[in-house]
Amino acid sequence: MQLVRNWALLVLVATAFQLSAADDAKAEQKFAAILIWGTDDEKPTEKEKDLKDVDPALKEKFKKIFKWKNYFEVTRTNASVKVGEPKHLKLSKKCEVKINQTEKEGMDVELIGENKTVYKGKHSMPLKDILILAGDDKNATAWFVVLKPE
Repeated sequence: MQLVRNWALLVLVATAFQLSAADDAKAEQKFAAILIWGTDDEKPTEKEKDLKDVDPALKEKFKKIFKWKNYFEVTRTNASVKVGEPKHLKLSKKCEVKINQTEKEGMDVELIGENKTVYKGKHSMPLKDILILAGDDKNATAWFVVLKPE
């Protein structure tokens, strides 16, 4: 009888663990999508007045990876994604991000620049650290999209 109770308890715990894991997979992932401009130039005074300096921690990460001296936040959009509910985020006239979380394969991300796919890939969910997406640099500058978990 003790053996049957132990097996029943083990099955109950295993089932609860599986349900918890399934709930985590379906949970909402909240993040900020940040469009960032990398350049060696100083912050423009007239044309791009709305630019903000990138927060210091993110700037340090960028300086370790990329070559530009300055990084400016162009736009920031808060979003959330759930399994089976794709998101389409328009960060500027030229930059969009499509995100789709799947139950088994994680998160599909597509970065679109000037109506062309610049990057397409899969990433694990939930997103634990920042995800940096980037395209080609032009005119000695670059554009990045950062997905930052919230």
